Amino acid sequence: MLHAWLVEDLPGARVRVLTQETQHDRPAAAPAQERPNPMLNGHQAWLDGLVGAASK
Repeated sequence: MLHAWLVEDLPGARVRVLTQETQHDRPAAAPAQERPNPMLNGHQAWLDGLVGAASK
């Protein structure tokens, strides 16, 4: 599994976080087929955590 994050500083004291992942080969095959997808849910939880920390 490969992950990429692009964090951009935006005007108005804002930040944009773009995430991307790819899942290849046998170790990633099973999680990629699960519903709900644990990798997508993990990324969303990470993003939700960033929002929560930034708004404190």
